[in-house]
Amino acid sequence: MKKRDILSLSLFLSLILIIIMDSYLVLPNQVLIAADLGIYFDTIGLIIGTYIIVNGLSIIYFGYLTDKIERKKLLLFAGVLWSFTAIMHIFISNIMHLYITRIMAAIASGVTGPLAISYLTDLVSSDSRSKLFAGWTLITTLGSLFAGVIALMFNQIPYDRIDIESESIRENIDFITTNYSNLLNTWRFPFLILGFICLIFTILNIFFTQEPKRAAKDKLLEDILSNETLQYSYRIRFSDLKSIFKRKSNIFLTINLFDVVVSGLLIAYIFPYFELEMGISFSDPLGLAAVVVLIIIIGPLGLIIGQFGLAHWGDKKVQNGDLSGRVKVATICGILNIPFILIGFIMTPNVSNQTFFLSNISVNLIGFWLLWIIFGFFIGIGLGFSLGIAPNWFSSLIDGNLPEHRGTMVAMGLFIDTFGRALGVILGGFVVNLTDSFSLTIIWSTLIFGIISTCFWIPLFYTSKKDYEDINEIMRERTEKLKALQD
Repeated sequence: MKKRDILSLSLFLSLILIIIMDSYLVLPNQVLIAADLGIYFDTIGLIIGTYIIVNGLSIIYFGYLTDKIERKKLLLFAGVLWSFTAIMHIFISNIMHLYITRIMAAIASGVTGPLAISYLTDLVSSDSRSKLFAGWTLITTLGSLFAGVIALMFNQIPYDRIDIESESIRENIDFITTNYSNLLNTWRFPFLILGFICLIFTILNIFFTQEPKRAAKDKLLEDILSNETLQYSYRIRFSDLKSIFKRKSNIFLTINLFDVVVSGLLIAYIFPYFELEMGISFSDPLGLAAVVVLIIIIGPLGLIIGQFGLAHWGDKKVQNGDLSGRVKVATICGILNIPFILIGFIMTPNVSNQTFFLSNISVNLIGFWLLWIIFGFFIGIGLGFSLGIAPNWFSSLIDGNLPEHRGTMVAMGLFIDTFGRALGVILGGFVVNLTDSFSLTIIWSTLIFGIISTCFWIPLFYTSKKDYEDINEIMRERTEKLKALQD
């Protein structure tokens, strides 16, 4: 790549990553937000659920536009909107202000998903798509973690001083409101800082970003489109939607919202779960050590073996002639992650009092670390299979659709996923409110929705091959037409 191309790609992805950080600036500080605005987790669940649904609608609309207009225009729109919205968080004073700003942020964030996938698809050879999306998923994961770290840097509430055993979650929030009123508004500062940074990157993208040629890295078109005078001129038409959804693989790949219900619940409530039920305080040496050990275990299992290893397996199957190889790997991952995650959360440790299995087993320090490591391995293996889904799932949607339909199809898949995550967040908020237990909410959700989602994964073994062969044949015909134009 030329230096200008590298600069363009760097600025493009940097702006996308900043906008993607949005929800992860909220999630670590839910307890702080609840205490600051006088709300509880049923209200927070509704806000996050609304955010996810609006985000999904935004994904569909802008995903369709990704296949029709210049992608740079969409990038700049998202940058300006999110910059303004992020800065406005500093002025929030009530629940209505929070609703409005989160809806605006959801619209801006919704632009990024299909836009990034469409852009990256035209940069790397189709033979390595799963590894490409594994890398992108890793980058976005690291960006999300970075956002969480920034958010936690401003959260100075000493959770280790809160009596999580004898008091309810609601009473703990009231305790924070009463005793740490001077620290309640600090959750706003990360938005203010990143809002100004996003505005700067938006301005830089105006002058330096160039987008790649569409379909230029598809295996059948790569050679012919290396000719600068030739362009892939096909664009989506509204009438194409009917034929897109006639493909059974598209239906089963997108309609399964149940496989992300639990992930939506976990992402939304993992920090309150850590702080209020697992008794983890990042200012406590034991709590910090437990988190570090957990990351050391699940990092290699989840990111290296799971995400990249399973992505490589999907790519190799396609390179060896199995056009539906990636969707098969995604299906295997979608089923096998369930039992490991379920067993892991049944162990439910509490760091502050060194207990496991919903406080039913109390252990000494040696026993705690032994069971904590076992807990980490179950969560790590389950996470590995979970992270193996995304790169192969994205690649499967790309492989099973024509270039002018890919942004729309990815958008539809992401929308259904966001609806599933919203379902997890909203149901989770009310179940936590009823049971006063994050652990039981996660365990039962994993079991029930895991069984349902399996019923949607299995048919892909039997429906995908024909669809991918049909797309491959259409692409061959178009390649021949482009060759004729060149001659």
